[in-house]
Amino acid sequence: MTLSIFSSNRVESLQENLCHRLSEVPLDNPLASEVIVVPTHAMARWLNLKIARQETIAANFYYPLPTAWVWQLAAAVLDRVPEQDPLRPEQSRWQIFSLLPDMDQRPAFASLRQYLLEDDAGIKRWQLATRIAEVFDRYQQYRPELILDWSAGADDSWQAQLWRALTVDHGQTHRVAVIGELIDRLGGGADTVGLPERVSLFAHSSLPPLFIQVLHALAQHIDVRLYQHSPTDQYWADLKNKKSLSKLRLEKPQEAEYFETGNDLLASWGRQGQALQDLLLAHDSLPVCESESYQETGCSTLLLTIQQNIFHLDDSAAIINGDSSLSIHVCHSPMRECQVLHDQLLAMLDRDPSLSAEDILVMIPEISRYAPYIEAVFRGSENRGNPVLRWNISDITLADEHPLVLTFLQLLKLPGSRFSRSEVLSYLDIAEVRGRFELDDAALADIHLILEETRVRWGIDESHKASLGLPATGENTWQQAKQRIFAGYALGEIEFWDGIAPIGQVDASRAQNLAKFWRLFERLEYWRDLLKTPCNTGEWQNRLNRMLDEFFVETSQQEGRLQAIRDAINDLNLAENVLISPALLLYWMEQQLAKRELPGRLFTGGITFCVMRPMRSLPFRVICLLGMNDGVFPRREDRIEFDGMTGAWRPGDPSKSDEDRYLMLETLLCARQILYLSYCGRSLKDNSECQPSVLVRELLDFIDARHGKDSASGKRFSESLTSLHPMQAFAAQNFSAHAPSYDSYWCRIANQIRTAGTGVPASAWATSAIAQGPVVDCIINLDELRRFLQDPIKFFFNRRLKLWLASPEEGSDDEVFKLDSLEKWEIKQSIALDYLRAREASPQELQAQGRLPHGHAAQASFEAIELELKPLLMPLQDYRGLTLETRAFDYQFENTQLTGHIGNYYPGKGLMHFISSSLKGKHLLALWLDHLALCASEQYPDQESGRLITRDSDWRFKRLESPEASDRLRDYIELYYQGLDYPLPIFPLASYAWCCADSPEKAMKEAHKAWYGNDFRNIPGDRENAYIKLALRGNMPDPINSDEFRALAHRLYTGALQSVIET
Repeated sequence: MTLSIFSSNRVESLQENLCHRLSEVPLDNPLASEVIVVPTHAMARWLNLKIARQETIAANFYYPLPTAWVWQLAAAVLDRVPEQDPLRPEQSRWQIFSLLPDMDQRPAFASLRQYLLEDDAGIKRWQLATRIAEVFDRYQQYRPELILDWSAGADDSWQAQLWRALTVDHGQTHRVAVIGELIDRLGGGADTVGLPERVSLFAHSSLPPLFIQVLHALAQHIDVRLYQHSPTDQYWADLKNKKSLSKLRLEKPQEAEYFETGNDLLASWGRQGQALQDLLLAHDSLPVCESESYQETGCSTLLLTIQQNIFHLDDSAAIINGDSSLSIHVCHSPMRECQVLHDQLLAMLDRDPSLSAEDILVMIPEISRYAPYIEAVFRGSENRGNPVLRWNISDITLADEHPLVLTFLQLLKLPGSRFSRSEVLSYLDIAEVRGRFELDDAALADIHLILEETRVRWGIDESHKASLGLPATGENTWQQAKQRIFAGYALGEIEFWDGIAPIGQVDASRAQNLAKFWRLFERLEYWRDLLKTPCNTGEWQNRLNRMLDEFFVETSQQEGRLQAIRDAINDLNLAENVLISPALLLYWMEQQLAKRELPGRLFTGGITFCVMRPMRSLPFRVICLLGMNDGVFPRREDRIEFDGMTGAWRPGDPSKSDEDRYLMLETLLCARQILYLSYCGRSLKDNSECQPSVLVRELLDFIDARHGKDSASGKRFSESLTSLHPMQAFAAQNFSAHAPSYDSYWCRIANQIRTAGTGVPASAWATSAIAQGPVVDCIINLDELRRFLQDPIKFFFNRRLKLWLASPEEGSDDEVFKLDSLEKWEIKQSIALDYLRAREASPQELQAQGRLPHGHAAQASFEAIELELKPLLMPLQDYRGLTLETRAFDYQFENTQLTGHIGNYYPGKGLMHFISSSLKGKHLLALWLDHLALCASEQYPDQESGRLITRDSDWRFKRLESPEASDRLRDYIELYYQGLDYPLPIFPLASYAWCCADSPEKAMKEAHKAWYGNDFRNIPGDRENAYIKLALRGNMPDPINSDEFRALAHRLYTGALQSVIET
């Protein structure tokens, strides 16, 4: 038997040779699995697909990773070897975690004892145990002699003592002892049972020396064949890069002449492959049979020329023209990288009809950072009607893929939660939570409406606030909200009872929805208390699984997310009932879910997006590398202070930098047609230059040194290969002949910007209706018409386009410390209402409603507002104590029925609105519309009229005849339908200011003041309104000067102003 090595510079040749061998020489046992040891699961997936495509089927293939395969081999050959390594890192770290408290009092552990001070939660101990487990694992792989010495009792350092304590219960079943026994058994020449007929190792770029000994020993009994991807057919293990060679000349000038650089890229990036080549050929005990199938790439393109240079170890200068086979793209952000990539891929597919999406691989060092942008660009293009590219993305962790996982982690943080309104309501955003508590869209609307009315901010109750070291106040807490809601359902119209201000909007249907919400809230309270207490890992498993069942329900769209969380929870079995704190449990779950990836997405059709990991030498016609930023790739070595391997490198030792450099080399060699590199090379803040990965820089330096200048452009080669893209997707440069973009949406935006930039703004307000006319309303509610008249542009976006722009004040989680103007106004209105009803306003009731600041500030704020309001209440004396009635209104206007209810009607007096602030147009329109409705329906007796009382005015309105009032309402209804076609240039402040002026010159002056506002006094104008800003896009920049503005203002307000008969 021999150890056979088949080498090639093309992974496809390795795969073809493997398939040929497997089909030509089948296994004697047709039921036995074909063992192919692979470096990564991605390689296994690619290889299985290739075999299936070549042989029409791929069945009964077993693709283990090296470490798992060696242990399984030992378990098959040796006696009393457990199925799994008892000291694998994921298990040994728990054992170390349990051992540290008993051992850190020993003298050798003084440094650890100092580190673990003030670690009540155990998080530092867990982090230390994890690091120690990783170091011990590397020792077993790469320093087996050290482990054997420790096991024999040598050394009395803390690491040696801890190792011996760790192996007390495992005897000689640690990895070094097991593999050593396996090598002895295989090398002894005795017959062994349990061995496979043959083993193939495919495309490994690194193997621990201990495993290579296993291969040599195993090859004495069965056929062992290595399929090695090699960049060159020459011996290259002694190549030195220029930096190493310069250092060698200084330190050992007599030896420097025996070394050469060969190809600088190969010498700089190939250290890991050099080590493996030496290790494979270092054993003389067994002959090694080598065969090869190398292919020259040719020099038809720049990329192939570089690959050919590496193959021949050629570093001499040559002249060549640049082409599209190798390109560097500099962008401002990850989003722009993805947008540019989308356009470039479409251009590649356009140029080459034989190229398909399956021929394209995109690798990214930080896949979790780029995944949202990939989703936005590639799925967003589908939604905008742009050319569709099929794609799949893999290596996404559970925590990055769906908010369900983040919600689960948020539940674990309940013991320290403030229970803010936004946090509690965020649970309702998760479909799995809504499904568990049977909350539909109508229920969500009711919950948000009522909770807004309760003014809940944060805190469960007084005791919860006190536990956080804050004053024990009950205002604006969930307890107060609950009391108000339940009292509103039980007490009906009672406004204040026993310190509670009931919510009057809780009817039977809303009560059912609110009851479901409170069931959710009560479970949050329950788990907050339960998750506070530490327990052993077995109990934690029970708790967490039960919590999952209580808060989430399985849905068909989940793709196994809940099961993946349960799988992570089941990993607590490795801890063997260790007592852990809630804080450590949270930390551990965050770590587990942050590294647990969703399975089975590689190569599922279309363009493949995956993370850039070592030993993924996968050949594709087009390989794209995104996010090649400085400091990101290659990864930096995370040195551990107590790692004995640090500073004592040996061939075969793992190094993140060497792994990533070799990955870059393999990627360069596996790109068959195009290699595309992209990085964020410009700052979003100031456009300053940002450096690429050092490997990208080395590649460009190599190209410049090798090929000089581009013969076509005369530039340095690196400059001709590099494209600097604009910061924005709508930049005009993106749609030029040399850089065509395929995004029609951004093209339209670019054209609009170009048109807007000509200096010819729109001369008139846009009056064209949107594409499809609105559905004609047969019935219009009076409240809906009122909202339209008060702010037509906002109504257009809300009602017609279903667009709501959130206000910064909405949904605040902070309780009131100082009342703002709006809050003061609401309290004044409430006090005035109590005055009209002959009730005494009390600060206790306002506190029960959550309107006032907490503590002593409540009484002071109430007294200040009451004093300020007192003069304004004088005109209300005539209405004090009168019975307030609501009048029904139902009127038919041709094809439209206007219906609703009119409040604020006092029999014998008429309609009266009181506003504690200055008069504004919206106040006038609110009363005027009700006044018109009463006139049109002839509900006004002769002695009654409408009256509007504000801080600065007291207006009465004459009663109109029914036909005149009906005509004015009909005109408003026509305006309503017109306002659903396009945004009308009616502005709440400016339109009213224009109509109130007594001369055209003054009208225009006042309108402009209302339009622009007063920045010095912090008074916003109409142009600062978010909805009006939206309507101004591509529209007339100064609509105050338009004829339509004046006509509509006159149409809206003049009738009301002319009807004022007494001030």
